[in-house]
Amino acid sequence: MCGTPLSGKTTRAQSLKAELETYLASYTPPPPEPPSGTTNRPSVAIPITSNVVLLNEESLGIDKAMAYESAHEEKKARGALISAVERHLSRDTIIICDSLNYIKGFRYQLYCIARALGTPSCTVYCITPHSPSSTSSSTPPPFTPYSSPSIVSELTSRFEEPDSRHRWDAPLFTLLPTDLSPTPDIITAIVTRAAPAPNLSTVVKPLTETNYLHEMDRATTAVVDAVYAAQTNNGPGKCTLPGASVQIVLPGRVVSLSELRRQRRQYALLNKHHTQLDLKKLVDGFVEYLNTNL
Repeated sequence: MCGTPLSGKTTRAQSLKAELETYLASYTPPPPEPPSGTTNRPSVAIPITSNVVLLNEESLGIDKAMAYESAHEEKKARGALISAVERHLSRDTIIICDSLNYIKGFRYQLYCIARALGTPSCTVYCITPHSPSSTSSSTPPPFTPYSSPSIVSELTSRFEEPDSRHRWDAPLFTLLPTDLSPTPDIITAIVTRAAPAPNLSTVVKPLTETNYLHEMDRATTAVVDAVYAAQTNNGPGKCTLPGASVQIVLPGRVVSLSELRRQRRQYALLNKHHTQLDLKKLVDGFVEYLNTNL
């Protein structure tokens, strides 16, 4: 789930959870084909066994009034959310990640976690008359769990809209509050559809696991060194790094080398099984990861 504050994400998420649970409780796959040369088909099908888990600030005991008051508290909230996703997600568990998820780099992290487990994913984008995608000038609803209207306005202005052309946002379902539930299409996207296979046409040469880990370590270490050096020569803001097509956004503080190395290790854990991944994309993904977490 993603959307600006007060866009109805939790209402949609709760409805989607109930509809998915109803579907999974009644679903049975087609019975297997009979052995060659026989005419009788098995009469019993094996039901699908999946859990649906809704994760959001409320379920994790995070107070929104405090979580978005500062960049530090917001980063802690995102960290708690993504850790919960990693703990619960499996091949037989559907996770509904109900939060702002307004940073594209964070959505990319969620996509990587799902892809590492070989599970499909999708994005549900809730928009309202005051969302960036809408042209209406209606005022936001007066009730807010956030500490002040200015925080709502700031989060809305910083929102990075999902784009179906980005693999981490696709398939994308964009919904107004009055739109009907797209549950059948979501079921097709994440339940009955197999996880997409790697696009081998974009891979120059598959690496062995040993070579891949070595090359990933070398490439991400070079990014860490470049970011650390860039802080000396550049102030806060965007900066181009060698070997990356994505610009790093240097924060308004000095990031220590130990923190950069810790972020590199965490990113390596998320991507250590992706031996088919182009290292150029891996470097760009690491820069996006740093932009989200620094």
